[in-house]
Amino acid sequence: MRSIALTCAWIVLALAIGTSTRTARAEGDDDAPAQPVITKAPQLLHFEEAVYPPDQKAKGVEATVILTIAIDDKGAVSEVEVASSAGAAFDAAAIAAAKKFVFSPAEIDGKPAPVKITYKYAFQIKEELVSLGPQINFEGTIKERFKKTPMPNVKVRIVDLDIDAVTDEVGGFAFQDIPVGTHKVELSAPMLITVVTEEEIVKGKKKTVTYFVEEKEEGVDEEEVVRAPRIKKESVETVIRTEEARRVPGTQGDTLKVVQNLPGVGRSSFGSGQLIVWGSSPKDTRVYVNGVEIPALYHGGGLRSTVNGDLVKSIDLSPGAYGADYGRGLGGLVKVETKNLASKGTHAIIAADVIDTSAMVSTAISKKARIGIAGRASYLDQTLGAVTSSDVGDFVSIPRYYDGQLLAQLELSKDETLTAFGLVSDDKLDRTIPSDDPSAVRKEKTHTGFWRAAAEYKRLFPDGASVVVAPSVGIDRNEVVSSFGDVPTEIHTTSGRYALRGAYRRKLNSNATLTVGADGQFTHTEVNRFGSITLPAREGDITVFGQPPGSQVNADDWTVNELTVGPYATAQVTVGKLELAPGLRIGPVLVDGSRLIPLIGTTPTQGYRRLDWTFDPRLAATYHATKKLLLRAGAGLYTQPPDPEDLSSVFGNPTLAPSSAVHLVLGGAYKLRGTLTLEVTAFAKYLWDLPARSEQATPALAQALDQDGVGRSYGGQLLLRQELVKGFFGWVTYSLIRSERRDHPDQDWRLFDYDQTHVLGVLASYQIGHGWEFGGRFRFTSGVPRTPVTDAYYDARSDQYDPIFGPQNSIRVPSFYQLDLRLERTITRPRYRLNLFLDVQNVTNRSNPEEIIYNYDFSRREYITGLPTLAVVGARVEL
Repeated sequence: MRSIALTCAWIVLALAIGTSTRTARAEGDDDAPAQPVITKAPQLLHFEEAVYPPDQKAKGVEATVILTIAIDDKGAVSEVEVASSAGAAFDAAAIAAAKKFVFSPAEIDGKPAPVKITYKYAFQIKEELVSLGPQINFEGTIKERFKKTPMPNVKVRIVDLDIDAVTDEVGGFAFQDIPVGTHKVELSAPMLITVVTEEEIVKGKKKTVTYFVEEKEEGVDEEEVVRAPRIKKESVETVIRTEEARRVPGTQGDTLKVVQNLPGVGRSSFGSGQLIVWGSSPKDTRVYVNGVEIPALYHGGGLRSTVNGDLVKSIDLSPGAYGADYGRGLGGLVKVETKNLASKGTHAIIAADVIDTSAMVSTAISKKARIGIAGRASYLDQTLGAVTSSDVGDFVSIPRYYDGQLLAQLELSKDETLTAFGLVSDDKLDRTIPSDDPSAVRKEKTHTGFWRAAAEYKRLFPDGASVVVAPSVGIDRNEVVSSFGDVPTEIHTTSGRYALRGAYRRKLNSNATLTVGADGQFTHTEVNRFGSITLPAREGDITVFGQPPGSQVNADDWTVNELTVGPYATAQVTVGKLELAPGLRIGPVLVDGSRLIPLIGTTPTQGYRRLDWTFDPRLAATYHATKKLLLRAGAGLYTQPPDPEDLSSVFGNPTLAPSSAVHLVLGGAYKLRGTLTLEVTAFAKYLWDLPARSEQATPALAQALDQDGVGRSYGGQLLLRQELVKGFFGWVTYSLIRSERRDHPDQDWRLFDYDQTHVLGVLASYQIGHGWEFGGRFRFTSGVPRTPVTDAYYDARSDQYDPIFGPQNSIRVPSFYQLDLRLERTITRPRYRLNLFLDVQNVTNRSNPEEIIYNYDFSRREYITGLPTLAVVGARVEL
């Protein structure tokens, strides 16, 4: 509040009031009477505050009045006069106040006597902090980091004062009369990663803060984060949370499709759903859900993911140089983490559009047990004709798929959890080259599917160590039927997979954390194949889609058992600003096959067994140069077991050994603003012992494939990312990649079949307000290399034309570019939340070439194209 401060000073002017005469003592007049001497000055005993003139106070005017005050021998004020005026209003107020002053009497020559003094009365306005009782001087709001939603029931504790508060329904908290100084503040809740920070309380000021907190990973106790933090082993990693991923234009709300828009990821052709990461073969990239490997992240058309996005918490992409806890792959690594189901009530989410319908229902069985089930089924093959031309299915591959998931979570105790989940997925996809002649129609049909059943047990011990055990079992099925000539080619593969992962982690000291574990998998694969020896085409084969196969046909059925055991150790060591994450993965690769040589006549079947050992050291380093600049580097060796489909004694080579690769990564990240980051990364990969088709026209027995192949990929990527803030998020990615292969030592290097030199992606989304959101995505990629057909000749024996090829992979499929737009309206009510969206793919209706095809005599080149403009109208309801 405001108050008036008045200062005073008095000066004794003249004394001896009451003496009839005053005679100055003349110099040299020794007989003159002595002058009176003030032996005691008057003291102010009672001060009266003047009334500040209201009009002057309102104007902020300050003034000083000089008064002459007469004080009698009793100390009372007998007269007040203005010696220096500050204006009538100030003068009157000063006089009125001075007349009420009370002094102790002055003394002259030791006796009470009247005096006059000069008094300065100052009128000044100043701010004063006046205590009105207990005051709130530290308050704030806690929100979820990614969704920016309020977080109720979060405990806010001031550690050094041992006091706490709990956030209300809007995430707010407040403390009263916190002492001045720096205090340690801890934020905690059962579902959150514990956060500890410091706040400074300044005298006379209220501290207001907003904290953004993150939900912890499934099954990780808050003390696990504090005592033994998870080791950061990847040199390059992009993490996307579901709230951002669902809103990316072109994904139709499917969170996992966001991986297609991340740096380092090439674009797969429509209908494949493959992941091409840093120029690696799609078969070389591994996908894990809660630590369990699955064969495919996307359904056959790449339109949807195989895991319902409503069960997903986060998606992590590591294109290379990842840690020792994962192996069996030469390419990238994708990790999907499921979220915590709601701890109270029953909830349902239903989403439908012209592509498919999905649903998810979860319920809390008790305080410690929760269960959720989700599923999806497509019908685009039936609805596409209603939104595009009726014959589009004759030229565009239309996938048919379904999937389902079951997730159960049980809290055994405060520091002990058990999670069980199951996955099932099924896909059918047909690719056709139509013809007016029914006998000349060329088709390729694929049918793939898998299921997984897994459990995950986690426990945190009192000393801060933790243990994780995750067994899983499943089956993969794959069928390909190609009809490019008189004799169809078929391959049927069934694989039973049994895996066990376990890890023990503990914090050694404040600067070091150690994890030891094992990652084992046993695979039993049965393959049946008959038809052309050159179909399906392998990477590196000189061919065109739909080319009739040669006259050589054969058949084989074989069984392969593979056991890989990968004990590993990783650590995180902090030395000042430097963080080191060394790791080592070793172990056997045991391959047991049913046929070492083809079955000939009555020759008994001869099996084989091969044992190889892997030794894969890895190292990642992070240097915190400044608060804004982060530098990263990483390197590692990687080993991949042979593909069971390549171990046929007729179509492959049973003696194939594991393939290997080395990854090198160097990059950095600079935080331009709080939520705006620029990341730049350079990489190089070198691969060796790659299987390739034999150069020999008539290969040796059981050696249709050999292992002389090598490969290299190198380049760089850029990511400019704006995280979700004030309703806006987006990113710009650009990758420059060169990927090459050499199948045999006497051959020249050639472009990899999946090489894409330039990959550009720009996307953004903005919440306009009132529940409306608008976003867009633009993508550009170089076309993949292909071998041109320069001529053809007629083969009278087979009554067909055969192509004459030019230099291998010397041309490319035309570049791909596409603009997608998304408009969404969200309506929130107490009992439900409704999302209505319009997601328009390929706004410009570009006919993007996906593959090169030729007519029957190879005289005319054409293209299989992707989808035309597709307006996906859909709705999503959360109950």
